[in-house]
Amino acid sequence: MPYHASQMYAKNITAFLAYMVKEGKLQLNLEDEIIQSTLVTLGGEVVNARVREFFSLPLCGRAEGDRVR
Repeated sequence: MPYHASQMYAKNITAFLAYMVKEGKLQLNLEDEIIQSTLVTLGGEVVNARVREFFSLPLCGRAEGDRVR
């Protein structure tokens, strides 16, 4: 069982990274829902609303509703 779980995890991570890498370069489309919901920090600031809430940080303009502006 752990072997198959590791394979599935590796496949998911590979697919996620392939989704963000285009022509060998990291492309973060900040309008994309997947990128927005998985992005934790941007420019040294925590932008993910759930992470900010967990650490009791006040909401910032970027963190509202997990939408990066």
